[in-house]
Amino acid sequence: MFENHQFIIFQEKTFDFVITISFILLFVTLFGFSQKAPEYLSTLDYYLKIYICLFLIWRFNPFRSKFQFTSLDAKISFNAGLFILASTTLNQYVKFIETDIVTKLKETF
Repeated sequence: MFENHQFIIFQEKTFDFVITISFILLFVTLFGFSQKAPEYLSTLDYYLKIYICLFLIWRFNPFRSKFQFTSLDAKISFNAGLFILASTTLNQYVKFIETDIVTKLKETF
């Protein structure tokens, strides 16, 4: 039980750190402070989504007999919802912008 508790604390601190780095990279990307930031953000976002998916599948497995909702579960569930919302809306926005830009470029040339 003690090792499990220590592992949860480690996961929670690591998750908080990665989310903080994500927000910093997002800020740097939005304001164009770095050319590499979007690449790093994309890579971090990809691995964070994989981690969240695996965590949710493992943690909320219907075949588990015992389950106790922890603060780590709450953080990851909340961030999973944010990722789904952000990726859905941002993907649609990017597709709209790309289509709009391509249309304007075709009209220009």
